Amino acid sequence: MNPRPRHCQTGPAFTLIELLIAVAIFAIVLVAINTVFYGALHLRAKTTQALEDLLPTERALAILKRDLAGIVPPGVLAGVMSSDTTGVGMTQPVALEIFTATGVIDEDTPWGDIQKIDYSLQFPTNKANSTGRDLVRSVTRNLLATTAETPDQQLLIRDVQTLKFSYYDGTNWNDSWSATVSNIPAAIRVSIDFAANKTDARINIPVQMLVPIVSHTVTNQTQTTN
Repeated sequence: MNPRPRHCQTGPAFTLIELLIAVAIFAIVLVAINTVFYGALHLRAKTTQALEDLLPTERALAILKRDLAGIVPPGVLAGVMSSDTTGVGMTQPVALEIFTATGVIDEDTPWGDIQKIDYSLQFPTNKANSTGRDLVRSVTRNLLATTAETPDQQLLIRDVQTLKFSYYDGTNWNDSWSATVSNIPAAIRVSIDFAANKTDARINIPVQMLVPIVSHTVTNQTQTTN
């Protein structure tokens, strides 16, 4: 007996046009996903770069705040603070000279916690890549030296346009603090403006900080008792 011929039953199939439309839709979705993905990567890179650019400024402000908050009145080791002095080994005038109790006491250095700090704006060594000046912190630990010592210099921020200190005497704000004044202000305000970068269109936002001074000069007072 001859077997019956089998009939293949096939369902409805996709046409070539339908396949082309599906491929086109898939390509559009893939391009959209890639655009969003690379956009997110670019935004992440910009955010990371912005945070890295802020780190030196945040660090410099923290050091400034610590030094200013630790100002000590004139005494045996501490001289007077002033904004009209000339620092040793500096090419530019000092913006502010203070004596502060922020020195680290350890077994390797014989100095105490009182140290002299000079803040100044110095011209950078590589002027080709810089439009502003460098904010430099100069530290003198040996306050009993018989000869003037060259302080240790620390670069805090680059590309600074202006550095301004304002001093509150309890009544008014002053733009300077003379060495002839034997006391210290009640508060100090710091303003930093940045110069435009030659190779970058980013705008650095100016920063301002207010630091209250809690140190007070102790005077001898005669007390009478009944």
